[in-house]
Amino acid sequence: MVKRKFKINLRNKQQRTVAIAIGISVILITLSIVLFSMLKKSYNDFEGNSPSNIINMGLAAYEDDNLYYTKFDAGYKIFKYDLKNESEKAVHTANAKFINVYKGYIYYINASNGNIMKVSVKGSEEKILYDSICSHLYVTQDWIYFIDNKMNNSICRINMQGYKETLLEDANAGSILVHNNYIYFIDNSDNNSIARLDIYTSEVISVLKQHTIFFTFLNDKIFYTNTNDESYIYSMNLDGTGKTRLEGAKGWFLSADSKDSNSLYFKAPNGTLRKINISTLNQVTISNKDCAYINILDNHIVYLNQDDETYYLLNMQTGKTRILR
Repeated sequence: MVKRKFKINLRNKQQRTVAIAIGISVILITLSIVLFSMLKKSYNDFEGNSPSNIINMGLAAYEDDNLYYTKFDAGYKIFKYDLKNESEKAVHTANAKFINVYKGYIYYINASNGNIMKVSVKGSEEKILYDSICSHLYVTQDWIYFIDNKMNNSICRINMQGYKETLLEDANAGSILVHNNYIYFIDNSDNNSIARLDIYTSEVISVLKQHTIFFTFLNDKIFYTNTNDESYIYSMNLDGTGKTRLEGAKGWFLSADSKDSNSLYFKAPNGTLRKINISTLNQVTISNKDCAYINILDNHIVYLNQDDETYYLLNMQTGKTRILR
C-alpha cells in the first residue's frame, strides 16, 4: 500500500488569511462609521442664531438637534431641549437673552447686568466677554455684533479671537440686522427709520425714511411693517428701492427662515401667528395664540403667547405645541 503524503496548500491558506483580514477590516470600518455618526456633533459654523431671531429677542438658539433657552420658572437657568427625545435638562444658571449657540458654546447677554457672556453647552468655562449693558447680540465666524446701550445705543463688535471691542457707529440704534457687509438698524434718532451701515467704509445711508419697528430679511429683500399704511407688510430692495405692498398682509413681529425662501411669518391684527407665501400671497394660520417675538428654529417656532405671558414651542411638522417656559 502506497502512503499518501499530506501536503499543505500554502496558496489557499494565504487566500483565506487575506479574506479574513479584509473581512475584519470591513467590520472595523463599519463600526467606526457607526460610532462616528453617533458621536458626531452637528455644529453651527456660520452663525450662532439667525438675524431674524435676534431682532425678535433671540428667545432660543439651535444646534445639534437641541434648543437652548432660558427657563424663568426654574430659577432663571439655561435649558437644553433634545428635539428627538423631547427631553430637557438644565445646563447653566443664568438669566440669558439674545441667545446664540456656536460651535459648542452658548453666547448670550446676561439680563441681570447686560454683560456679554460665553459658556460651553455643558455649562462649563463661563467667561465674561464684554462688560457693559448690551442688547441684540449676533455671533458669526469672525465677529460678535451688538448694541452697547451704555454708549448711547452705539453699534459695536468684538472679534472672536481676542474679544477686542470696536465701535462701528455712534448711532442711537433700536435694533440691528447684519447682512453680508452691512448692518441695517432702526435709527431711534430719526423717527425709527431704517438706516444702513457699511461695515468696511463706515458709510451710513437712509434706507427707509419713515417710522417702523418690525423688519427682517428674506431672499435679499427687506420686509417691514409700514405704520403709515395701516401696518401693511411691504418689501423693498436692500438699498430701499422697489417698495411693494403685500396685499392682504398686515402684521408685526416679522420673522423668516433662511431654509424657506418663500415664507414670511408674522403676527396678524387679530393676534394669530400667520405665514404668507411671498410669491402667491396665500396665507396660513400657524397658531391661534396671541403671539409675539417669533423665532424660527429648524422646523420649530418659539414665541411668546401674550394672553398668558408664556413662551411656547410649536413643531411645524406635527402641529404639536408645548409650554417652553
